[in-house]
Amino acid sequence: MNHSSLRVLKYAFQDFGRNIWLSIVTITVLVLALLSVNILISLNAISDSIVGSVKDRVDVSVFFKKETPQATVDNFQEKIRVLPEVKEVVFIAKDQALVEFTEKHRDDPAILEALKEVEKNPLMDALIIKAQNTEDYQQILTILNSAENQEIIKYQNYTDHRKIIDRITVISDKVGKVSLGLTGIFSLIAILIVFNAIRVTIYTHREDIGVMRLVGANNSFIRAPFLLEGVLYAVFASLITVLLLYAIFGAIGPYLSSFLETYNFNLVEYYNSNFVEIVVPELLAVILLNVVSSSIAVGRYLKV
Repeated sequence: MNHSSLRVLKYAFQDFGRNIWLSIVTITVLVLALLSVNILISLNAISDSIVGSVKDRVDVSVFFKKETPQATVDNFQEKIRVLPEVKEVVFIAKDQALVEFTEKHRDDPAILEALKEVEKNPLMDALIIKAQNTEDYQQILTILNSAENQEIIKYQNYTDHRKIIDRITVISDKVGKVSLGLTGIFSLIAILIVFNAIRVTIYTHREDIGVMRLVGANNSFIRAPFLLEGVLYAVFASLITVLLLYAIFGAIGPYLSSFLETYNFNLVEYYNSNFVEIVVPELLAVILLNVVSSSIAVGRYLKV
């Protein structure tokens, strides 16, 4: 780093410190804008995880009549498997189902006793069908309800999770719009504050700028400290935002983890695994916002 660069850096830090309260206000607004962005990112990640988990749990369970030959069941299974709407088909034999049912209720003596009383296996062969998309289940149900297939089907079980998914999506969209609106508001305020912060800095250093001109300082050297000051705002705001986010995650983590445990999602792990993809673009965006604001202020109020 040459001597001129060191001087530019020195002037930028001096200006930052001399107008410390203005710097604090500027950084605070930038932090609020970044927090709004991260709230939006977190909500999108949570809603995507919940919706994905709910979609994975949607299926159709088909139970066959006991007198249905195994060959007929196999043919039916193959016919369903080749449908373009079907993602996966799993056959569960009644003996396997009985073993799983017994294991699941091993601590319930009443149910185990009831099974002994029945003597024969009361369960039926079943087929678990998963669709490519939740929208495909209606087509699959139409096929299952055909007269030909109903001859071998005892009953079928399908829980429509579309309402749950739609509700999650609607809530996520509404909160996302609010977060996006707050981000826009704080970003606009940040632009104005950075603009005025640089303007104030220029005004307080008008005599120094005059001296720089007299000794032959070029325009780039005079502009550089003000632009660098905007970069400092961005760096400090990003750093504080990251620290605040992890502090917030630590505070609400136990409650959030218990809520999202069913959906196998952890917000801290999500941020850890996507840290660079989230923080770096945010930092670059804030730097760009501040540099543009600083450039406008310098171009308008610094006559060089």
